[in-house]
Amino acid sequence: MQLTKKIQSLFGDMVLEHSNMPDSREVILSGNNGTYAATTLSGYNSRKYHGLFVAPQPQLDDDNHVLLSSLDESVLSDGQTWLLGAHCYHNTFYPEGFHHICTFNNDYNPTWTYRFGNMLLIKEWLFLAMDNTLYIKYTLKEADAAVTLHLMPLLAFRNMHTLTHRNSQLNGTVVPVTGGISVQLYPGYTPLYLQTSAQANFITDADWYYNFSYPEEQEKGYDYQEDLYTPGYFELKIEPGQTVLFAIGVKATDIKMARLRITHLLKELNIPETICDYLRRSARRFIIEKDKRTIIKAGYYWFGSWGRDTCISLPGLTLLTGEVYYFRKIADTLLKDMKQGIIPNTGYGSNAIYNTADASLWLIWAMQQYVKYYITGEKLWEIYGAALATIMEYYRQGTLFGIRMEEDGLIYAGEAGYALTWMDAIVDNQPVTPRYGKAVEINALWYNAVCFCLQIATEAGDQTFVKKWAAYPERIRNSFVDSFWSDERKYLADHVSDSYKDWSVRPNQLFAVSLPFSPLTGEQQKAVMDKIRGELLTPRGLRTLSSSDADYHAHYCGTQPARDMTYHQGTVWPWMLAHFAEGYLRVYKHEGLRLLEEIYDGLAPALKEDCLYSVAEVFDGDFPHKAGGAVAQAWSVAELLRFRNLLNNYK
Repeated sequence: MQLTKKIQSLFGDMVLEHSNMPDSREVILSGNNGTYAATTLSGYNSRKYHGLFVAPQPQLDDDNHVLLSSLDESVLSDGQTWLLGAHCYHNTFYPEGFHHICTFNNDYNPTWTYRFGNMLLIKEWLFLAMDNTLYIKYTLKEADAAVTLHLMPLLAFRNMHTLTHRNSQLNGTVVPVTGGISVQLYPGYTPLYLQTSAQANFITDADWYYNFSYPEEQEKGYDYQEDLYTPGYFELKIEPGQTVLFAIGVKATDIKMARLRITHLLKELNIPETICDYLRRSARRFIIEKDKRTIIKAGYYWFGSWGRDTCISLPGLTLLTGEVYYFRKIADTLLKDMKQGIIPNTGYGSNAIYNTADASLWLIWAMQQYVKYYITGEKLWEIYGAALATIMEYYRQGTLFGIRMEEDGLIYAGEAGYALTWMDAIVDNQPVTPRYGKAVEINALWYNAVCFCLQIATEAGDQTFVKKWAAYPERIRNSFVDSFWSDERKYLADHVSDSYKDWSVRPNQLFAVSLPFSPLTGEQQKAVMDKIRGELLTPRGLRTLSSSDADYHAHYCGTQPARDMTYHQGTVWPWMLAHFAEGYLRVYKHEGLRLLEEIYDGLAPALKEDCLYSVAEVFDGDFPHKAGGAVAQAWSVAELLRFRNLLNNYK
């Protein structure tokens, strides 16, 4: 009960301070096909990736496109006009509609409450399942009389990674449709439909607005200014107590039917009460159904689907949220593009890129979680045994990018210019942390995969596979300890190559303890977990390099090359907390619960720090551990769900 009260006090109505600087925290609402709406709590767009309607345009490319950047609201009453919108123009804001926002709430759906004069206006965002149309619900809660509402769309029609400027190629034709208009600024795009449930006039007043600034892009050294186009504005009357819907989509909507569906949807919504409730709600936005494929979007905003991220996220996003149906759909999507035992790192079909040494091994781990929660090992081998055996055989014989099992049973991986592990940052065409040779987590995953496949093949009675692989676990286990363990240092080398051993203290050794099959003795496991707790553990996750190392970077900031240089050189990653919990419980059992509960409960503020209510990709290595990178990351959310589940199951 105390936990529930704690979370409710953190995540109830937020009162936005009326200061000169707006609240730059972000909010995202998404549909099923990757369409999303995103902005700041103050209503201004701080990134080029923000927009009121950002949608796939598969006929153009595999990215999302910002079609509608914003919808500027103005309220007219008794000869006075209140501007509720907000935009940044090179560090100044106009209009400053955020001064009229008295509260923001996201318990059900993003909701802004505006107070101005003697009026109270509530604005809500909603996406309907399988609709991928954004509905904005305006309710005039308090007013002495009817007011006039102006809604001016500012259009971009551009790839989300780019910016647009005034040009002569734009097609300003406005096509009347039921309840509104449709526009199609450039050839190849689908039309954008803007419709309202109220009787409204659309006033043609085409114009360009210039020099909108995106401070997040400016801070990172990117181009940060663009121009936006408006075809005019909607004018409608709204009475006290009246609700008006405004629909935005790539197809016309039956707005009367939508009103009924929205009423039904709002009755079904429950207020989240715990961290886990908020994480479950956030989890669904990463599962995307597009182009007859089901994928996991690695993060918002710029990430697409990444094989490694998908496999690590898969159990938390599907098995622990009631979305079990998607586990096999996503796994099958990955396996469809498997090449020589390697699932894609990024891309699919002819655009697939395979520069990863661990994604296929993480897929086997995800299958292991599937067996843990939902299916027998025998059944899994019946469905996926051939694919798993193919992965194992290619790793054993050798495959892409020099990935191969050596005589000692350990996996070697690496080619010049490529970073094949999860520490994959590249600057000036060179890996920041190349880790060529035998990486500790790759070989921990390999040992786990061999043992797991033998286990379920035995259950399934596949004696051919069992006979072929039965001798490998002992060989791999002995070689792992000989290669990575130091009796003197009491921890594992990060990677080895011939006679060279890298003794940088990194979190990759964690997986030799956390994975279901560990090659280490109990004493070695304890030493590794103590080392990680002592030098890498923070309230937000694990540092990627000990703070005592000369190469340690305390802050993740600056231009892209500067950020890439620090990406795995001390920056904190929250996704590893679930594996830390597994390893810590394995070593300390019930005695470890108190520390882990404190870490988990301490994550509550992180869900309202950057993007409500999700978890960022990374955090600074040093206190106060500021959030950075993608504002909402799939494996951060997924693995914190698994963290909570581990604690519940252990207790």
